[in-house]
Amino acid sequence: MAESVELVSESYAPEDWLVGLHFGEGDPEAGGQHWNFTRDTTEDDDSGLTGVCTVKEIQEVTVYGGIERFELSSSRLVCQFDERASAKTGVKRLSISYALDSETWAKVKAEATRLFEGDSCLSMVE
Repeated sequence: MAESVELVSESYAPEDWLVGLHFGEGDPEAGGQHWNFTRDTTEDDDSGLTGVCTVKEIQEVTVYGGIERFELSSSRLVCQFDERASAKTGVKRLSISYALDSETWAKVKAEATRLFEGDSCLSMVE
């Protein structure tokens, strides 16, 4: 079960922003796992790297795009990767459990909507 669920939101200009969802359990340097899902519109424009950036900490895996399905509820995330991303992450289907209160769940839903803007892979269930 994830011990931490963190939201990242920064705005550089009206059209340039960074949003993210970070899930962590334990110390990643001592067997724990942290998975971060972020999107930076300046990277989409400038570098040719598009889509949500998935990072398994500590910088063990970094992959852009490749998410086929990202299903969120107030108690669990299920992320299914395509073949390319699966080869990099080492998992086809990632499941992370957590416990969120209703206020935090509302914030997570709002950030996820921004994170996956224009992408049909996002599914949210109550």
